Amino acid sequence: MSRTTHARQDAIDTAIRLFRAQGYAGTGLTQLLTESGAPKGSFYFHFPGGKEQLALEALAVYGEQVANWLKKRLQETPNDPATFVRAVFIGTARELTRSEFNAGCVATNLGGEMGADSIMAPAVARVLDSWIEVIADGVASAFDTRELARAYATTLMATLSGSRSMTRAYRSAAPLDAAAEFFVALLSCNLPAKSAASG
Repeated sequence: MSRTTHARQDAIDTAIRLFRAQGYAGTGLTQLLTESGAPKGSFYFHFPGGKEQLALEALAVYGEQVANWLKKRLQETPNDPATFVRAVFIGTARELTRSEFNAGCVATNLGGEMGADSIMAPAVARVLDSWIEVIADGVASAFDTRELARAYATTLMATLSGSRSMTRAYRSAAPLDAAAEFFVALLSCNLPAKSAASG
């Protein structure tokens, strides 16, 4: 791998780490340059759109990393939605604890800071949708239709994002633990839409 490619990847990796911990607005270009070791000229060679372009590329890389992590959990728990759901919440809690509660979510942080008309908004939506699809795959056997599995996955993702923020604020994995048990229990509930579809 060339030195140039290393510099680009270092900038992306640094952006992911800082955006997770500090968000977009809380991360200045000077800090990105200093911590990635990239000279300013080199940075703009790789990211002519500046910090915003770097954020979009960091989001795409982070989105793929998380999607692959979810797919691995799915491979480890085939046809076992409850174990899969627990693995997602437990894995998130462990990562947060190991990071001393600094490891936020790039997509959630960027999505929360950007206006609806920002070019970042559709990029964040695409990343979230990719994760929701994997979660829907993981719980599909518990539902009669893909639509219901995706609705469950969407609600789980929204709760996971909120629980992550609460865990960081409380510096305790208790919100994630509680959410995990709720969503596991929900898998065995006879949801109205499911009952109607079954009837």
